[in-house]
Amino acid sequence: MKPFLRKAGPLFRLIGIIAVLAGAFAYARFQGGAVSWTVFYMVLPFGLYGILLYIYPLRAVTAEREVGRREIPYGSPLRSTVRLGRRFMFPLLYISVKEVTGSATQIPMPSTLFVWGFRRQKEWSYETEPLRRGEHVLEGIEIEAADFFGWMRKRRFIPLRQTITVLPKVTDMQEVPSAASEERGSAAASFASVKESSVATGIRDYQPGDRLSRIHWPAFARTGELHSKELEDRRAQDLLLVLDGSPSPQFEEQVGFAASILKKSVETRSAAGFLSLGESGIAIPRVEGPDSLRAAMLHLARFSPTPAGGYLPPAGSRSLAAARTMTVITGPLTEAWVSAFLREARQASGGILFSVIGKGEYPGRGALEAARAAIAAGFDVRFVTEREFGDPERGGVRR
Repeated sequence: MKPFLRKAGPLFRLIGIIAVLAGAFAYARFQGGAVSWTVFYMVLPFGLYGILLYIYPLRAVTAEREVGRREIPYGSPLRSTVRLGRRFMFPLLYISVKEVTGSATQIPMPSTLFVWGFRRQKEWSYETEPLRRGEHVLEGIEIEAADFFGWMRKRRFIPLRQTITVLPKVTDMQEVPSAASEERGSAAASFASVKESSVATGIRDYQPGDRLSRIHWPAFARTGELHSKELEDRRAQDLLLVLDGSPSPQFEEQVGFAASILKKSVETRSAAGFLSLGESGIAIPRVEGPDSLRAAMLHLARFSPTPAGGYLPPAGSRSLAAARTMTVITGPLTEAWVSAFLREARQASGGILFSVIGKGEYPGRGALEAARAAIAAGFDVRFVTEREFGDPERGGVRR
């Protein structure tokens, strides 16, 4: 019913204007006198303008939008310029223009009101409030033309779909968080800096085409024969950053923490794999350059929590099961989640488990029990707040 009334609204208004003019004319015709005719001649221009506005085709109005950036850092506003144009000259008076967005954009979008007059083009620039993380869809521009008294109003929606991505919040970190477990007799760094892509594990006979850097010179000195180093690809030893996609009060903070770690790992040239758990989760084998970091950031911008009940979807569990050492980011710990996680990550030899909690909060008894189970599996458990992201070594309950 609403779409019908919206389309039929200008027609009803036209009938009303004609009725007003007919009434004014009838009053002047039968009443006579200067006063009654003065009333009619005063109403006539406004009525005629309303009729002409009804006839004027708003479909002749065109619009184009130019946005400053399609990918916006967290906490930044959207800056855009809308350019309106038209082919037919007509004195348009009150023109209202506003952005129409998708349902995911919950902040009020700006609008403007101006007198267009006889100009062919009109430009409108605006700036929104800071947008929240995610994808925000600008569906198009809605324009409304009105006469002096609002007797005639016409609207037209111009489709102009654009998607704006707001990246997650990134905290400047002093260093990539690492866990060193002296009790295990080995260092388990959450992300190890990789200066070489391989490590020597033995020697073999020299083959034509081997690089000089691969020649094992001590063996050549002993035997007088050329041998080459047998290299093992270290990519399999890279550690994995895992982001839990379960619903959490601190889900936005978790996403920002993961983004901060990935950014710092790229800056320090560390080898990093990334896995997000959830219905919209993905696995990125290596995040080590601008392109892979951008892909990870765009995914984190769109990443949303999985409805309760799906801790570790099968799509992510295969990559998780093969991981050896990892850094895990989740929300408040529960025994059910830790049990499900450890069951899926059965080959993991340890790492760090970050539990992101709210400001001023402390882990409860259930969270501590869950932490003990993770510690028994070889994880360093740390409870951190957003304020401690820059120096996560401060957070925690560790084993």
